[in-house]
Amino acid sequence: SSELNRGRFTLVRDDLGLDGLADRGLQSVRSLGPNLHRSLLMATVDEPGPGPHLYRVRAAVTASENGVSTTLQGERQLSLIRLPGNLVCGPMHVSGPVEVTEETWTEIPGLAVTISLRKARDRVLLVYHTDCNPLGHFYEAHFTLFRRKEASAGPAQNLGFSEDFGMDMVFSDYTASSEYPVGLFCDTPGSLGTWTYYLAARVANMGTSRESPGVVVGYSGSLTAVLLTTR
Repeated sequence: SSELNRGRFTLVRDDLGLDGLADRGLQSVRSLGPNLHRSLLMATVDEPGPGPHLYRVRAAVTASENGVSTTLQGERQLSLIRLPGNLVCGPMHVSGPVEVTEETWTEIPGLAVTISLRKARDRVLLVYHTDCNPLGHFYEAHFTLFRRKEASAGPAQNLGFSEDFGMDMVFSDYTASSEYPVGLFCDTPGSLGTWTYYLAARVANMGTSRESPGVVVGYSGSLTAVLLTTR
């Protein structure tokens, strides 16, 4: 096995891949040895036209050597949920790839969505995904969602586990991992008003040099906000 080998997965509507024109998949898994199992999650919001549509999962392998394969084992599940259009803001799609080289949080261009609450106790379901493409063999990249209230002078709030970790980490020290950040996150802003959510990334110093190894983010990605209102 090699750091350059990847198993790639995507969702397809009819014959259209939902990962965008870059065709890199909605999820990428890696393994530095044989028989190392890992699970993968894909989530995205689609905007199909009227009429029936067929959704499928497709897989491929990109490798630096011959004879590399990916074996699928265990349970697999594909679920489709129709959302009322009047409750959905987005999906907002990434503007294009950007290189993340700083240890401070960098907003990913295009992955921002604004939604207004109808009641103070309303919740917001956020569905997001993006990619992470390391520029070297050693890397540590973190991803998170931020929330800020429009027309407010207060700072944006990191919705992750901590200010440094965020929500997800892509790390070269893992012997087997999923490499593309993805998630469904339910937030309760707590007050009426208009709120903006955005996805951000940062890298950490690995101790191999003075600079933090960079990653490229944004060949694919989307962010959607769904209003979960109450009567």
